Amino acid sequence: MNIAEIERHLESVLPTECIDRHPSDEGALRTGHPDVDGDAVPSHVVRPRDAAELQALIRLANASGLNLTVLSSRGGHRRDGARGVEPSIRIDLSGWQEIERVDRRNRVCMIQAGVTYGALLAALEPHGMTVPMPLAPREGKSVVAAVMDREPTTWPNRQWDMSDPVASTEFIFGNGEMFRTGAAGGPGTLEEQRAAGGAQKGPLGPSQADFHRVLQGAQGTMGVVTWITIRTEVKPSVQKPFLLGADSLGALIPFVYDVQRPWLGEHAFVMDRTAVSLLLSATRGGVFDSLWNGLPRYVCLQNIAGFDRFPKARVKYQRKDIRDIARRHGLAMTSSQGPVSAGDLLAAATRPCGEEDWRDGLKGRCLSVFFLTTLDRVLAYEKLMIELARKHGMDERAVGVYIQPVVQNHACHVEFMVPFDPENEGEAETVRALEREAVRGLADAGAFFSRPYGAAGEVAFAGNPLNLEVLKKVKGIFDPRRVLNRGKWNF
Repeated sequence: MNIAEIERHLESVLPTECIDRHPSDEGALRTGHPDVDGDAVPSHVVRPRDAAELQALIRLANASGLNLTVLSSRGGHRRDGARGVEPSIRIDLSGWQEIERVDRRNRVCMIQAGVTYGALLAALEPHGMTVPMPLAPREGKSVVAAVMDREPTTWPNRQWDMSDPVASTEFIFGNGEMFRTGAAGGPGTLEEQRAAGGAQKGPLGPSQADFHRVLQGAQGTMGVVTWITIRTEVKPSVQKPFLLGADSLGALIPFVYDVQRPWLGEHAFVMDRTAVSLLLSATRGGVFDSLWNGLPRYVCLQNIAGFDRFPKARVKYQRKDIRDIARRHGLAMTSSQGPVSAGDLLAAATRPCGEEDWRDGLKGRCLSVFFLTTLDRVLAYEKLMIELARKHGMDERAVGVYIQPVVQNHACHVEFMVPFDPENEGEAETVRALEREAVRGLADAGAFFSRPYGAAGEVAFAGNPLNLEVLKKVKGIFDPRRVLNRGKWNF
């Protein structure tokens, strides 16, 4: 289908002002020549104004054979979730920024696909609420994109399931059918449900099925989300963060287990000094080396907080309990470690970091290899990654480590980050080779790539071909004409 034919199709369902032709020639369109973000170049970017136009566009794709990819975040995209394997029409929902409802009584809010964390935090502030969020997301990061990708948050004891904090959702399957999940599925309209006291907070349903899980982690291959309701939290009225430093992960892991098991504390995570320096230097130019040199090898942040009722008393007793646990493990709770204060690290971790991702600030780009495991197995993965980095000529400073307990520490997210200069072809190729080897080695050792990007996508599905066949059957049900990101994961 040539450009003129595509435009005629698009103009049959969308106003002309909602259609932008991608600045590329037809040769690039045919060959899928990668653009600056590594995507197969989309021929057009379309911005439907509402769910009705979006649904009409998806139905058009089913009738005409168009291939659609979707994004809802603004700015540069570090991962390839929106990457088109084949030439496509890019659906841009970043302009859908309405926060339709904030409900303090039920601790829930309803947001459209393009709402960012900064906008959501500002809207929740007058209501005395906040929301668990990933570690320092960039300014343009869509909340829907993050939670539908199951990005871990820094508040593990507020998570009861890997799908949290998603509640009810509305989305359009690849076959063009609109669907609502959870309490929003009915009976009755949303307005009728609210009149009866409903808040669209329950994720289960219709019946006992969790249909939002079909879309979570699917990277735009099953359906397109229009809005979600998301569970919020009461904002702490008092916070007392602490840092614990150690020369090895082995000294911190038993402490994390003993604190998380009885649900003590609030925000909590572990980072090595490279990761801490990357995070804090993103907003303090030129201080990476001084931060790195002044820190212990590993740092654990543990926040203690009080809320509406007896906040100071809550902080007092939890501080005592956590200090006793730290002493049992030969650790000290301190307000700072070297040049880094606990308050500064907590503040950096729990607010947007700026237009560019903090991982990319040192050299321009950063490889992230991340997976799920259990905390007791992290030491083996750390050793493997460091050995591979040394094999490729990298030193200790080259690899950052971020460990995030999830679902009350029933599991943990592990991320290895390797900054590199994308303009240095030799350095970039070394990092690509490291990624391929690391992903294979980590998978062989038991790492679970539940959100496979880059080289991890090939390894994750190659290691479980039966699961891929099941996903193909699911794809055939909800997107039978393969109009959503055709070709991704061999769908």
